[in-house]
Amino acid sequence: MSEKNHSATVLVVDDDPGVRTMLCEFLGARGFRCLVADSVDNAVNIVENEAVDVILVDVNLEGKSGFDLISYVNLHYSDVPCIVVTGNDDWEVAKVAIDVGAYGYVVKPFSLTEILVYVENALRRRRLEILKKQYHHDIARAVSKKTEDLQSIIFRMHSILHGTVMAVSGLVEVRDPYTAGHQRRVASLASVIAQEMGLSKVRVENIYTASLIHDIGKIAVPAEILNKPGKLDSVEFELIKRHPHIGYNILKDIDFGFPAHEIVYQHHERINGSGYPRALKGSAILIEARIIAVADVAEAIASHRPYRPSLGIDFALKEIEDNQGELYDPEVVECCVRLFKEKGFRFEKLY
Repeated sequence: MSEKNHSATVLVVDDDPGVRTMLCEFLGARGFRCLVADSVDNAVNIVENEAVDVILVDVNLEGKSGFDLISYVNLHYSDVPCIVVTGNDDWEVAKVAIDVGAYGYVVKPFSLTEILVYVENALRRRRLEILKKQYHHDIARAVSKKTEDLQSIIFRMHSILHGTVMAVSGLVEVRDPYTAGHQRRVASLASVIAQEMGLSKVRVENIYTASLIHDIGKIAVPAEILNKPGKLDSVEFELIKRHPHIGYNILKDIDFGFPAHEIVYQHHERINGSGYPRALKGSAILIEARIIAVADVAEAIASHRPYRPSLGIDFALKEIEDNQGELYDPEVVECCVRLFKEKGFRFEKLY
């Protein structure tokens, strides 16, 4: 719609029929569609049932004032500008009109050209406001679509990563059938401990993922050592102790979105510095690794091994309780024990 070839609708609200007629004839001759009302109630009825683009309204009307109409329109039809056309030239009244949301304030007697300028400017502003709203709507819709697409990609990547981690975890267990399911049971316990400690959902998921591959370095340890039914000699034990470092090297160039490689590297560290491979102490050990360390020990003691039968979960819990504050993080131990003794946690029998 060009500014000189109007098809906009103007609602004239005035209790003076002469003013209504004059404005409608003038604006109608210039291509505007005009509607009229002599009260606020009638004007509201029109606004609710007709597509109105601009309102010309007197302040002093029978019953409700023009201010009431302006407030109503701004509340429910904020893109429809209201122009006050009144015989009251009190600047305080004009200030009130602007405060309640009037676009302009014209004092009678007025110039019809002045009215036309106000109406055209108001329409221009309205068109810009509508375009701005549409622009913001389009931007919001585009952002929403991009966000949905990104979330879908992230979900697919997460699924691929999880599947890969599960496959790698299974590969380690194929080489070490006596500990089949160990990593998954450790992951199950470690993630529940993390939840019990109040860690975020993301960190819980990260701990679960890291637990599933915490022994990935054992893939480089000879199978005859992994499956040896008797006690390991010093050389064999040193080979076993290399698996956290090997796991670190395997994982360090993979972007998991969290330091999985470092967690795997640290899962045999102990808070008094007696662990391996770097003899880290206390808070130098990541909380994720401290959690996995407790879950790892509890599962290993409670399960069968080539060199001994299961010692049972009670023995495992006593081991970590006796060594909390020395080898194991006390808060992690407390949560682990509570899960078994008070909350009914049990290791799942995977086979």
